[in-house]
Amino acid sequence: MGFEQVELLYLIIPAVVLWFFIHSKKNNIEALFSPEVLEKISLNNHKISTKTRLRLLLLSMVFIVITLSRPTLDYGEIKVNKRLSDLVVAIDMSQSMLANDIYPNRFEFAKNKLLNSLDEISSTRISILGFANQAFLISPLTDDFSSLKFLIKNIYLDNISLKGTNILNIMQSANDLLGDAPNKQILLLTDGGDSDNFDDEIDYANEHNIQMFVFDTASERGSSIPTEEGTLKDAYGSLVIVRENPNIKDLADKTQGGYLKYSLNNNDLSNFINQFKKYTSNRNTSIIQKQQLFYYPLMLALVLLFFAFFSLPKKS
Repeated sequence: MGFEQVELLYLIIPAVVLWFFIHSKKNNIEALFSPEVLEKISLNNHKISTKTRLRLLLLSMVFIVITLSRPTLDYGEIKVNKRLSDLVVAIDMSQSMLANDIYPNRFEFAKNKLLNSLDEISSTRISILGFANQAFLISPLTDDFSSLKFLIKNIYLDNISLKGTNILNIMQSANDLLGDAPNKQILLLTDGGDSDNFDDEIDYANEHNIQMFVFDTASERGSSIPTEEGTLKDAYGSLVIVRENPNIKDLADKTQGGYLKYSLNNNDLSNFINQFKKYTSNRNTSIIQKQQLFYYPLMLALVLLFFAFFSLPKKS
């Protein structure tokens, strides 16, 4: 048997000290008479004395401390074979994702799609990366989707002004994150950037056994990019219009991945991600079986408290 909060057991020491103090201290009557005489002259000898009630309170405190220390019975370690997949989700955070050809803009649309899809995904560990001309980690690989949702909800582009879309950089970062995994999967939530070809990215993906899945968040008609000063313009003063990049589809097709154009279907991204399940691998994970025993000392503490407070002495 073990304790999850073993340091709390030190609180028992003061209770033991008080126990011996109460046990050794005699009241005035006990000091005047011997135990035999005291028994003969005492009335209502069946009552619970103050000293006994104090002992009951101390015992109940001891059992409460044991309860708080969370005693557990360890049944040992069990190896479980689970089918899991690791997925790196890379969110494009470049300035072009502020384009509002998709309401409210490309970035918020992609972010909300990812949030809604997490409820429909299972047996998957997900890592979140952000990227533009450089990559940065938002969350390591985890299956704690509650934490992932919190992190995703609090990603904003309001104070970020990152230009360019370097997909090769994010692929290198994801490859380092996935390590020696046999099947490396990267999901890009992006508008595709403005690159004419992705030959370098395709070569890198095939060399490192990476499958690229693209969720395209740009429309054919495109849009301007709103800024604090109005709308983004080029060096010649012309309005900048960012449109979809059809070349991004080659990156998915030539790396044995997949491509999906955005839609208003609530389940399109979750269904797309769940297709990755065919690339899952068997993994042995260890689970420590424990039985919680805190309710036993808790029941004893409640019983002792009941006798200490409600078994009051009767009037003589």
